[in-house]
Amino acid sequence: MATTTLAPAEQKLQPAMSQLEAALLAPVVSGELTSWTHSVLEALNAFGPLWVQFVKTVLHPQYSEIAKTDNDLLRRVEQMIQEDQQLVAEFNELQRRVEDFAKRAEEVKKHESKAAEDREKVEQAGIALIVRIKKQQSAAATWLYEAQYRERGAGD
Repeated sequence: MATTTLAPAEQKLQPAMSQLEAALLAPVVSGELTSWTHSVLEALNAFGPLWVQFVKTVLHPQYSEIAKTDNDLLRRVEQMIQEDQQLVAEFNELQRRVEDFAKRAEEVKKHESKAAEDREKVEQAGIALIVRIKKQQSAAATWLYEAQYRERGAGD
């Protein structure tokens, strides 16, 4: 059975992604909205640069390999590059939303329930982004494998 070796960028990315996911999913105890928000923002800020590095040093080389190996998958590569661009835009938007929410959380300290709906929206947006990033990682690995090992016919 073959073992999979993770690239250094992926080794750093996975714990940061798990930390962000855990921060987003942590229940908010009464009086701890500000703390929750700071944990999410800290995890988001730690994850962002690692994710960008992962895209540049792991995904983009994979896309190049897919394109070189199998011209039939060029459309898939274009789709993945477009998805990366959308994910970056969504990440930036999430970061802005969390920063805005952090300011609001400071203002509503004694009436946290007023911010509950906004907090849930931030949580849902963050989890949705993580799922899309994981899906993108899986797609890149799948299409790379497909490019390298697909049966193209014997041609005899």
